Amino acid sequence: MIATSRAEGEPGRLQTTICCAFILLLLAVPLSASSSLAEFVRIAAGSGGQPLALEVAIARFERDEGTRVDLVGAVHIGEPEYFQALNQRLATYQRVLYELVADPEASRPAPVSPGMSIISMMQGGMKNALGLAFQLEQIDYSPSSFVHADLSPQQFSRAMSERDESLGGLLVRAWALGMAQNAGAAGAQANVDLLKVLLAGDRQVALRRMLAQQLIDQGNTLELIGGAEGTTLIEGRNARALEVLERELAAGHDHLAIFYGAGHLPDFARRLEQDFGFRHVGTEWLTAWDLR
Repeated sequence: MIATSRAEGEPGRLQTTICCAFILLLLAVPLSASSSLAEFVRIAAGSGGQPLALEVAIARFERDEGTRVDLVGAVHIGEPEYFQALNQRLATYQRVLYELVADPEASRPAPVSPGMSIISMMQGGMKNALGLAFQLEQIDYSPSSFVHADLSPQQFSRAMSERDESLGGLLVRAWALGMAQNAGAAGAQANVDLLKVLLAGDRQVALRRMLAQQLIDQGNTLELIGGAEGTTLIEGRNARALEVLERELAAGHDHLAIFYGAGHLPDFARRLEQDFGFRHVGTEWLTAWDLR
């Protein structure tokens, strides 16, 4: 990328490619078009408008008989303190339904699907660039309350094949849509944003701020990637998680968490309300990135 960025017009393309790829890496998925990422991820700002933090939601849903399901959102790279807060919160639930395309029998989650392993490897590399920590190294998955609620590698590959999807193809679509959105004035601003990062005295903070804003601004791009039919990455995996939720509810558990990447939450929220009779009753926000 460094070499090709020297060509005319390439800084904007580089910025677009980086931001679209990072969005997929941080959230792991495109978003459902039925709801808004802004309900689950936001930038907290000071009185003068300066960005203070990237915050991720814990959204509470309840039914009349008192059953509670919390959608615990995650960005997969964050402050160590963010993951410590998540560990403390997750310890309070009867069941924590967690995401990871991996062997459900593994004693500790370890991604084994080739495509998902590449994503996890790239996420791990990102922590150094941003000065952050990686989720799989920080979250304690050992409690018996943690229940695998995702596809196995074999199920994931089969579902992707049935939909004629690939992770590489989704990244290409993200890049193409980002290029289209960054035409004209938007493209010029993208170049300015990238230049600010390159010239910043603290590049980690500058890069965090740029990517945090992209996570908010590029929501429409990610919605378009999913399309009307959705994807295995969102709708397919969410459907599996909700099958596990239905099983755990039937077993009598009434205080549960669905612990998934924030990009999954809009679709989860819609399905909880429409298919399970839950209603949204409140939202708590945790700081994932310090942007000061």
